[in-house]
Amino acid sequence: MRVLIVAQGGADLSPLETLLEARGNTVVHVARDVEVPAAWRAEPCPLVVLDAREPGSRMPLVRALRSLPGGAAAVVMLVGRRGALHLLEPALEDGADEVLAWPMDAEELRLRLDMAERRSARRESRVGVPFGDELRDTMLSVSPVPTSITTLGEGRVVAANDAYFRAFGYSREDMLGKTTVELRLWERPFDRAHVMERLRQHGSVRGVDAQYHTSTGEVRHTLLFMGLVPYAGEPHVISFFPDITPLKQAEEEVRRSEVSFRTLIQSLPDLVAVFDRDARVRYANLKVARALGYSDVRELIGKHISDMIPPEDLASADARMHEALRTGRNALSERRMVRRDGGILHVESTTFPLHFDGEDSIVSVAHDLTERHQMQARLMLAERMASVGTLAAGVAHEINNPLAYLTANLAFAREELSNLPGPGAPGMDATVTESLADAQSALAEAQQGAERVRTIVRDLKTFSRVDSLEDSVVDVRQVLDSTLNLATTEIRHRARLVKLFEDVTPVRANESRLGQVFLNLLVNAAQAIPEGSPDRHEIRVAARMGDGGRVLVEVSDTGVGIAAEHLPRLFDPFFTTKAPGVGTGLGLSICHNLVTALGGEIRVRSAPNRGSTFQVLLPPSERPRALPPPPPLEAPSSAEKRGRLLVVDDEPLVCTALGRTLRPHHDVTLATRAQDALERIEAGEHYDVVFCDLMMPGMSGMDFYSTLMKRYPDQARRVVFLTGGAVTPQARAFLETVTSPHLEKPFAGRELLSLVQERLARA
Repeated sequence: MRVLIVAQGGADLSPLETLLEARGNTVVHVARDVEVPAAWRAEPCPLVVLDAREPGSRMPLVRALRSLPGGAAAVVMLVGRRGALHLLEPALEDGADEVLAWPMDAEELRLRLDMAERRSARRESRVGVPFGDELRDTMLSVSPVPTSITTLGEGRVVAANDAYFRAFGYSREDMLGKTTVELRLWERPFDRAHVMERLRQHGSVRGVDAQYHTSTGEVRHTLLFMGLVPYAGEPHVISFFPDITPLKQAEEEVRRSEVSFRTLIQSLPDLVAVFDRDARVRYANLKVARALGYSDVRELIGKHISDMIPPEDLASADARMHEALRTGRNALSERRMVRRDGGILHVESTTFPLHFDGEDSIVSVAHDLTERHQMQARLMLAERMASVGTLAAGVAHEINNPLAYLTANLAFAREELSNLPGPGAPGMDATVTESLADAQSALAEAQQGAERVRTIVRDLKTFSRVDSLEDSVVDVRQVLDSTLNLATTEIRHRARLVKLFEDVTPVRANESRLGQVFLNLLVNAAQAIPEGSPDRHEIRVAARMGDGGRVLVEVSDTGVGIAAEHLPRLFDPFFTTKAPGVGTGLGLSICHNLVTALGGEIRVRSAPNRGSTFQVLLPPSERPRALPPPPPLEAPSSAEKRGRLLVVDDEPLVCTALGRTLRPHHDVTLATRAQDALERIEAGEHYDVVFCDLMMPGMSGMDFYSTLMKRYPDQARRVVFLTGGAVTPQARAFLETVTSPHLEKPFAGRELLSLVQERLARA
């Protein structure tokens, strides 16, 4: 038998050559791969030994041998280094028959050569069998998939089975003898060149996804398997075309469904995430990423649930997930999540098990409750503010009663002391005179303090909305003065206060709500300035006419200022630059809502360490400016009328103080119950003026007045109401409807006496 040995670089394989020759074989030795075709053309060799002990693939040479005439029948044996034979497995897969370990074992070598000779003999015995006859026809007919044999060069079809012709929709006569390019079978002509290149490099093509046209133009998907086979003494290509079009269509449907599913999930307003059994994120929609402060969903993949749940909530969340896996039931609960920046997100979450992407998983569908929680907090704050307003109104009412008799008694005491003999009067001791002067000074200071309390109570009533909530014509300067009185404590330890009030047009607004806006701006300005250096800082409050005829109120401070990136969000609900516990983030949002509801505008200018300026622009009122109140009446003259008066107030000390003020000038009857006063009138007593408190237990001043109107209308017309503040909507509505005058407690004695003379003059 003729044996071809290809030794790399002329390497020494003499022991092998010696054994082959001893067995009667003819050895042909070549030193380079390029010499193989010439040696083969001289005479084919049934056995070929390739030296593969050095690095480098022998697969190209194996494929080249197989493509030579008669090369497919040769037995190819590879010689490799012992311990590294696994490196030759690719060459075995590409057509080599045997592997011989080197250094060689004599017994093993004899066994391998015996096997190679028997294999060569079997192949030699089949050489004369005509491939294109019964064997070829049998092979093609039993193949369950479309199968063809084509020429290696042009791809001309020389044989095929019926499944092949049916798959492509051509008759046998239409296809035999034609190339696949002529038949336009390839979806893209360059595909064939690519596939043939792979065939030449590797000796086979396995499972290439290819697309072919049928005779009707339909595109079919196939998995292409190709190999080299001898046919009519020449190498040909055998091809198998299993049709995978239904599979591709199913894959496309799955792909479209998956795209639709992902589009749906991404479009949902809820947060959707999928966790594996170890509680790590496998999938999440963009809503989850954005809600937790991430810019890309990929940043979430692989994160453990502990990275998104507060530590104190982790045990319960993990238990719910495992319970859902174990029972298969949905679990609905409210939970907290941790944002990337450490903030807390409140969600309502439903978890349920799902076989996702081939694995048991847990799906979490969560609805963001943060806005709801913020709204609840806002409502709670609004309710608390309303409660504070109601409480302030009640406090103002309660203060006004003792303040009424306090101011009245102070005025009475000062007047009585003034009637005593002055310094230098006959018989007056100097010490007594000095004591009287000190007492007068003390009473004057006490009156000033009472008047200050009266102003504070009045401002508190304005801010607490004890009067109507409806809009009216308002002078913003008066509202600013009242608000500044309330904010004095907050300001004076931080900055100097500068007021720049010009003459401005009145605006139509609710006085208390406008005061709320100004107070918030003033408190913010004060809190932007550190305590302890009031001489170095300034808060400037200005009122002047702005552009478009609008009234401009400006609050400026020299505080820490606001960063540029925070300015666009400054009026957003719950946004605050203050430290935790100092601000709620609602003040400026409420101010913005109140100002815009009035048709106005609120602006801000600020820079870090350069202070802030807030501007409120309000449209002018369509009504004319209210006339200033008439000047107070002069004290009663010596020619004053003396009248019969009735004082009704449930506070005994108020009654006593009023009686002490009025009795030197009039005949006064006191009553601490409206029922007692009514009984006196029913008994026939007649009064020129009836002073009546509005809010009293039992029969109120309103009930007392209504009874008089029905039974004694003349006495009803003589009623003057005394009020410490109409704290109920019913009381406010009553005062707006009756024509009787009313006095706000506390009031001055001169004011009271002047009113009595005015009423007597009208009688």
